[in-house]
Amino acid sequence: MDVYLDRSQSAAGIPAIVLSRELCSCDSEQLLQEIAQLHEAGISSVSIRRQQVARIGQEKLSYLLEDAGITVSSLGYCGGFTGTLERTFDEAMLDTARAVDEALQLKARSLIILPGARGNHTWKHSLKSVRIGLQGAISHAGAAQLQFLVPTESLLGRSQDGLTVPGDVAEWLDQNTSSRVQSLIVVRGRGSRRQLPANWQRSLLSGASLRICSRSETYVWNRRLLGKMVSALSAGQQPGRSANPDFTNNQAWAASTSENAR
Repeated sequence: MDVYLDRSQSAAGIPAIVLSRELCSCDSEQLLQEIAQLHEAGISSVSIRRQQVARIGQEKLSYLLEDAGITVSSLGYCGGFTGTLERTFDEAMLDTARAVDEALQLKARSLIILPGARGNHTWKHSLKSVRIGLQGAISHAGAAQLQFLVPTESLLGRSQDGLTVPGDVAEWLDQNTSSRVQSLIVVRGRGSRRQLPANWQRSLLSGASLRICSRSETYVWNRRLLGKMVSALSAGQQPGRSANPDFTNNQAWAASTSENAR
């Protein structure tokens, strides 16, 4: 499940909090059934993988989603600029350009880029490759309203796809890339990875997204986390209320996602 803020839909100056679910369908028949389920759950935004676009077909996928009033929050994945995803830099650049075109055709809010790990390169060489790769994606998109998301850790379950920097990923992106490049903050369901980083609110307000990785045994925890996020974001817009609550304790959460988020 992804969470992001939509400034185009706001009330009293507070951006709308949007929940986006990962699309599971791999053919049009499954997609029609899933659309009905999404409507029932009140979900109007989905994240999609490029493999699904290839299997269903871009035109058919776009038509069915648009007809149902469902938007694409993100398209994944592309990248591999450092060579750790078994492709050369030139191959990674060409594939990223194709992914940008696909994202624009789907009218996606963002494209998820996996820059690749440091590997055997020096920090200077690997990060230069990442900067050039991200700038190439931005240039290819031109003036189109497309954002780029870089995960704060591996999304594919392998250490070679995530960006590695000498420090915090979000801070490095802020200091070394365009404002169109934001972090995809990955929150796991267990251990220290279930904690939100200290700068999560600032990142969301800047255009970043949260990816809350769900598992059946942590569903209740994820719902509670989201409920408290809603309260924190709302509190941050109201004078006299703390915008930095403690997300790690076990106190009862009062916020309800069904009432405060869509």
